[in-house]
Amino acid sequence: MTTDRGFKELKSEVSAALVKTTRTAGQIAGEDLAFQRSINPEVDRSLHQQNKRLLSLVRTLNKTATAGSENVPPSLHNVESVDDGWRGIVDILDNLLEKADACLDEFTGAVRKLTPGHQLEKPAADLKKPLSKHEYRYQNIPKPQRLFRKVPTNDETAPFKPLLRSKPNAAVSFEESIVLAPAQDGSMHYNHPYEQEINQSMYPDSAYVQNEPIIYQPFDSTTATWVDTPEALQAMLRDLKIAKEIAVDLEHHDVHSYVGLVSLMQISTREKDWIVDTLVPWREDLQVLNEVFTDPRIIKVLHGSSSDIVWLQRDLGLYIVGLFDTYHASRLLGYPKNGLAYLLHRFANYQTDKRYQMADWRMRPLPEQMYDYARSDTHFLLYIFDNLRNELLTKSDTALPNGSLIDNVRDLSKGEALQRYERQFYDSKTGSGLFGWYSMLGRSSGHFSREQFAVFRAVHEWRDQTARQKDESLFHILSNQSVLTIAREIPTRLPDLLRYCHPISPVMRKVAPELIGVIQQAKAAGETGPEMKELMKPRGHAQVQFGTAPAISTPQAVSHVSAANRTSSVLGNRQSSSLATLPTSQFWGSTIGGGFKENWQPPTDGPSLAIPLPPLTAEVFEKQGSDLSPSPINVPIDPGARAEHRYTKKRKPREDDVFIVKEAGYSKRQKKSEMQDGVEPVLASEKNVGANHNADGDLEQMEIPLRDAEDDEETQERARRKRERNLEKKLRKQQRKDGENRGTVIDPNGRMEAGEPETFDYENAPSVLYARQEKDRGGKASKGIDPYAKSLNAPKGMRKAQKEGAGRSMTYKS
Repeated sequence: MTTDRGFKELKSEVSAALVKTTRTAGQIAGEDLAFQRSINPEVDRSLHQQNKRLLSLVRTLNKTATAGSENVPPSLHNVESVDDGWRGIVDILDNLLEKADACLDEFTGAVRKLTPGHQLEKPAADLKKPLSKHEYRYQNIPKPQRLFRKVPTNDETAPFKPLLRSKPNAAVSFEESIVLAPAQDGSMHYNHPYEQEINQSMYPDSAYVQNEPIIYQPFDSTTATWVDTPEALQAMLRDLKIAKEIAVDLEHHDVHSYVGLVSLMQISTREKDWIVDTLVPWREDLQVLNEVFTDPRIIKVLHGSSSDIVWLQRDLGLYIVGLFDTYHASRLLGYPKNGLAYLLHRFANYQTDKRYQMADWRMRPLPEQMYDYARSDTHFLLYIFDNLRNELLTKSDTALPNGSLIDNVRDLSKGEALQRYERQFYDSKTGSGLFGWYSMLGRSSGHFSREQFAVFRAVHEWRDQTARQKDESLFHILSNQSVLTIAREIPTRLPDLLRYCHPISPVMRKVAPELIGVIQQAKAAGETGPEMKELMKPRGHAQVQFGTAPAISTPQAVSHVSAANRTSSVLGNRQSSSLATLPTSQFWGSTIGGGFKENWQPPTDGPSLAIPLPPLTAEVFEKQGSDLSPSPINVPIDPGARAEHRYTKKRKPREDDVFIVKEAGYSKRQKKSEMQDGVEPVLASEKNVGANHNADGDLEQMEIPLRDAEDDEETQERARRKRERNLEKKLRKQQRKDGENRGTVIDPNGRMEAGEPETFDYENAPSVLYARQEKDRGGKASKGIDPYAKSLNAPKGMRKAQKEGAGRSMTYKS
C-alpha cells in the first residue's frame, strides 16, 4: 500500500507540473515575442538565455535516454536544429514510452516475468540465471576489513603516509622518497615516492613499431587462476616478470566502507588470466607486485586509471611506472565513445554485461557470472592495446611538435600515475572538503532560515561522524536529498523523521533516535545562529580551507603538462613573483575603498606600463595631489612594455619622438564638443603626475604634450567647413519644403526658428470620412480607407486542442 500511494502521489505531482508547463508554454506562444524582443533588449537577452538552457536540458535528457541503446541522439545546437532533428527526438520518446508501458504492465501484473522454464528456450549464451539488481548489489556480508592486520579507524588526523615497505626499481632511494613536504595550502604531506621514476620513464621501443595484433586466447575454452594464497601469488609473479605487457583492472566496493575497499584485482598477459583476492588479511603483502608494476620495461595497460591509481596506493601500497591508459588513447583517436564496453565491442566483438558493474564484489566465493565479467575486463585488453598502438602510429606526424600520439598518451598516462591519495578531513565550521556541506548546499536550490540552516549543518556533521564510526558510506547512512529534506522540514518525531529518510538502511533505523536529539538541539541553537548568506559567500581557491591535508586526487585535479615539469602534488606548485607594494596606490589614490588589498593577488608576469584611461580626469588627481608622494622603492619599468590604450589610426610620427596621447583617451564626439566650446582637454600628465627614472635612478617629470598650434588650427578649420556644409544642407531642405513649412526660417547659425503658422481653412478642406472615390488609370474606383483593415492583425491564440478518440494515439502525427 505504501508503494501504491507513493506512486499515485508522484503521478499527481508530475501531471500537475506538466499541465502548468503546457499552459505557460501556450501563453508564451500567444504573445508577439518578435515585437517584445525589438522594443525590450532585456526580454531578448532573457529569452536567449532560456533558449540555451532548454537546449542544454534537452541534449542532456536525450543523452541519458539513449544510454545503453542503439538510438543516437540528434545534434541540437540551436533552435533551428530542433526542427531538423525532430524525427530523432520522436524516436527517443517512442522508445521511452514503450519501456514505460512495459514497466507499468509488469507493475500492475498484466504481464508476468518469464519463469525459469521459459528461459530455457533462449539461446545457449543466455542460459545463465538472470540476476536482479538488488540480488548481488546489497549483501549482508560480515565486513572483511575487520580481519585486516590494520583495521581502518577512519579517524586519522595525520597526513597519509605511503604503505611502501621497500622500493624496487628505484632511481631515488626509499629513505629519500618517504619524506614530509609542505603543501600549497600550508599543510604537510608526503611526496609521491615514484615521482622521479615516472617522470623519467619511457615506453620501450616495441611501443613505437607497428606489428600485427596478437589475437587473444579463446574466452570460452580458457579460465582464470584464482590467487588467494602467498604461494599462488609468487607463482603469478614469476610469470609476470617475463611479460612485455600486462593488463590490470580493479573492482571496488564503496557502500559498506567509509573510504572504500579494493575487492578484486584482475591481471592478464598474452597467455594467462589471474583474479587476485585483495580482501585477504595479508593484503599488504601484495606489495611484491611493485617489482613488476614499477618496472618501466613492462607496459601496464589500464582503461580509465584515474581511480585505480589512487585505490592501489590507499589499500595495497602499489604504484605504476610505464602506464598506458587506453581511455586517453581512444580520446586522442577521436572515437565516438571511450568506455571499455565500446572498445570490447569494437575490437573483440564482445558484449559485456554491465549488470555486474555495481555488484557487491566482497562476496566469496564469486558467482560464475561475476567471475567471467571480472575476467573479461583484462582478457581482451592487450589485443585492444595492439590495435590502438598501430592506429596511433599511423595517425602520428612526427614532423610537427607534439605530433607523436604515442608520446601524448604517455604524457597523459604519467599525469594519472602521478596522483597521490590524501585523507579527507571534515570541517564543520566552513564546510570545506570533497564531501563538506558547503559544496553540497551550493549545488542545491532554495534558501534556509536560521533554524533550517543550523539543522542542516548539524545533520550533515552527524552523518559524517556516524559513517566514520560504523565504517559505512555517507550515502548508506543518509542520502543527500534526505539531509536537505530533514533540514527543510525539521522533524522532531521519529515517524516523521523516518518518512523523510528514503531508503532507510538498517544502520539508520538503529541510530534514528539519536538523530532526533541532534535536530532538536540544532533547532534551539539556530534561533540565534548565523544566517545562511553569512557563511555561503563565494570563495576563491585560496580562501577555501581543505583541512590539514589536500583532498583526494581526482582526474579533474590533474594538470596534464610536460612530464619534465610534473610535480608530486596534484594541484601543482605555482611560484608567484614578489612585487614591491606601497601603502596607497600612486595612480588610484583614495578613489578605491580600503578593502581591495585583501582580495588582490599579484600578477605572475611582473609589472607592466599602462596609460591612464579617460574616466579619471585631472580633477581627481588635483584633489589627491597632497596625498601623492614619490615612491620609496624603485620599481624598474620595462621600456618595451606595450602601452594599454586604444589604437589610434592615421597617426603621424613626430620628429622629436615624443609619445602623444591626446587622441587615445577621447572619443570623436567628445573632441568635437570641446572644439566647439573652446575647451582644451587636460590629462593627468599636465598636472605633473607622470614620472620617469633618469640614468641616476632619480625621479624626473615626464612631459607629454597634448596639442600643438598646428594641430589646433587644422582642427578648427575642419570644424568650420563642416558647419558651413551643414548650414547649406538645411537651407536646401528648407527651400524644398517651403510650401509645407511656411513661416519657418533659418538663422545665420543654421538653427531653424518657427515663424507665424499659416491658418488652416476648415470650410474648404475636403472631407476625410466621406471622401469621393477617385478612379485609377483603368477607370476603376479605388478602394477607400478601411479603418478596421488591421484590426485582425493581433496575435492569434492557441489553437483548439483536438479531442483524442479511442484507437491509435495522435501524439506524434507524421
